[in-house]
Amino acid sequence: MLSMLRVMLFRARRDTAFLVLSLMSAALVVFFPLFAGLSKVLALNIVVISAPPGLSVFHFIGMTSGTLLPWWCGIALASLLSADFKTGAVKNYLQARGGRASWALAAAAITLIVSAAFAIFTYAASDVGFRLAGYDLAPTNPLDAVRWVVQMAATLSGYVAVATLAITITRSEIVGILAAVLLIGGAVEQVLLGLYSLALGPSAATTLYEHMPIADLSALRGSPLPWGSCVEGIVVFVCASALVALVMRRRKL
Repeated sequence: MLSMLRVMLFRARRDTAFLVLSLMSAALVVFFPLFAGLSKVLALNIVVISAPPGLSVFHFIGMTSGTLLPWWCGIALASLLSADFKTGAVKNYLQARGGRASWALAAAAITLIVSAAFAIFTYAASDVGFRLAGYDLAPTNPLDAVRWVVQMAATLSGYVAVATLAITITRSEIVGILAAVLLIGGAVEQVLLGLYSLALGPSAATTLYEHMPIADLSALRGSPLPWGSCVEGIVVFVCASALVALVMRRRKL
């Protein structure tokens, strides 16, 4: 599995779509605090973010890059993992004994690594950037920062694992990217909630929403959740990754 993970990490540094999306994500995170700082230095009289003093950096992330970045991270990972099927390279290094299981485990590992890297960079760049731009942010407890990064990475990884399952079933990059967009955007869960509401009533749908990853992802745009939260994302990640391994083992490539 480690050798397969090294192959994926090496390929990530050379995959054009992954690199472009990663650079765009980084640029989006940096853009808002940079533009806010320049507007004050150059006296442009442009209010980039109107916020009262004392807000946490997590609120600023939710008001700026936190809405779009999970999408871009999911699309980048879906594009990277689907490349093996698109180019046919998966057939070459999965013929060895245990190669299919190694690919599934490596896909799960790189999903966690990239999701965590995305969360760490988003928090660090936003916290430093908005403070340098002159915003009066509330002090951040380091444990809250760790909690937010872990919860964001776990929730996002769950969605990407489902997108990876769609890729292994269809061998289609378009299907994988579309699945990432619809899942992270909440479209799939909104349809399920609508059907659940019609069948059992709005109150039952509200209860179901509170136990879905979409609720955690929405809440993380304002603050970290208590320890023990985001279990739904972890469960989705584990189940989807197990199904990816099963599909890879059974299907013809």
